[in-house]
Amino acid sequence: HAGYPLDVGAALIVELDGPTAECEARFSEVRAICERNGASGIRVAQDETERQLIWKARKAAFAAMGRISPYYYVQDSVIPRTRLAEVLGRIDELAAEYGFLVANVFHAGDGNLHPLVAYDARKPGEAEQAEKLAGEIVLACVEAGGSITGEHGVGVDKKRYMPRMFSEDDLGAFQRLRCAFDPQQLANPGKVMPTPRLCGEVPGPYRQHPLEAAGVAERF
Repeated sequence: HAGYPLDVGAALIVELDGPTAECEARFSEVRAICERNGASGIRVAQDETERQLIWKARKAAFAAMGRISPYYYVQDSVIPRTRLAEVLGRIDELAAEYGFLVANVFHAGDGNLHPLVAYDARKPGEAEQAEKLAGEIVLACVEAGGSITGEHGVGVDKKRYMPRMFSEDDLGAFQRLRCAFDPQQLANPGKVMPTPRLCGEVPGPYRQHPLEAAGVAERF
């Protein structure tokens, strides 16, 4: 057991790296910031063994979720660090609205969030609702000035949200660039980009994309 407090809303790990004198000076700043912002407690690793124990618990957080829920849906979005408290509050609101537990394990230093939506796939409809909630969280991050992905990419799962970040002209430029390097669509076909319609996930009349007319891309 790493000794994390159990009666708090969040725990923040801060690690400093550099020359001893610099780290000591920075440490004083970190402590002052924590105290000024109402931290309920500050724990400092006394040796390398304790330091590794603190990090071991953080790195095992995803696996530990298996003790709480048989399934969980992981998201990966990024937000401005200045909006962190606000967005975490919004995630709590969404979790309450949907009736799901959401555990937040993330990289506070760069605003990269990893909300874990806990659900039970054995119960009809829960997986779909968990995915819907995860999508709402992604959009909340975008509305806060963030991005749909922080470190794990768009892939298939989040390409539906690309039109919420980029205009149709932007998406068209992305698609043309991709086709210039990969005209046969051999590299990760069907990922990152929405359909050749570009905003195909957005309701509205269909308009043929120039790449489709040229026979380079197909309509799905």
